[in-house]
Amino acid sequence: MLAMAATLIMSAQERKLPAPSFAGGMPMNEVVASRHSIREFDRSREISDSTLGQLLWMAVGVNRPDAAPGRFGAPANRSNPTARNWQEIRAFVFDKNGVWEYRPASHSLELVKEGDHRNLIAGTKEFSQEFVLDAPASILFVADMTELPEGEQAKAMALVDAGIACENLNLACASERIATVPRATMDVASISALLGLTSRQFPVVNNPIGYAK
Repeated sequence: MLAMAATLIMSAQERKLPAPSFAGGMPMNEVVASRHSIREFDRSREISDSTLGQLLWMAVGVNRPDAAPGRFGAPANRSNPTARNWQEIRAFVFDKNGVWEYRPASHSLELVKEGDHRNLIAGTKEFSQEFVLDAPASILFVADMTELPEGEQAKAMALVDAGIACENLNLACASERIATVPRATMDVASISALLGLTSRQFPVVNNPIGYAK
């Protein structure tokens, strides 16, 4: 993997997430059998940091802490495979208190922006899906191509990699009995401005998460 440059301005606020469980959980056959999209969320129920951390770990976390350096330099130690181990997929959590970036190495959330910006995940002024606002949080996957080769092939692989992370999250939600639906609808321009993303860093897909209504 080529080292990803941290181009976002971060505050010092960090939420350390409870350690994820590496064992147990729902059998894989049952996970696949139960996975389905849910668009109605219980607004009265929050998601604990323990559950949120488990979902993020299964989506894009470090699942082999002692892995040796891989063929392209960095340890191949992530739950989400990426082309040439680029590890270019970044996960952001939008909740009522702010936008947080998940840091796989420390299994923590780092504050990017304060405030409730879930409306940007819901959509644009022209088209918005208001059910997203009923979910206590949404997870956004961003493809960071800052250090990747130029060209359509690298971009295509980054999009594939984002899809893999998203499917990991969908299956993780089924396992943890959390409601979700994968979406491409969002205000990409406003999200990019909010997070200070460059033209080589682009939002790809998002998942509102919560308990089913």
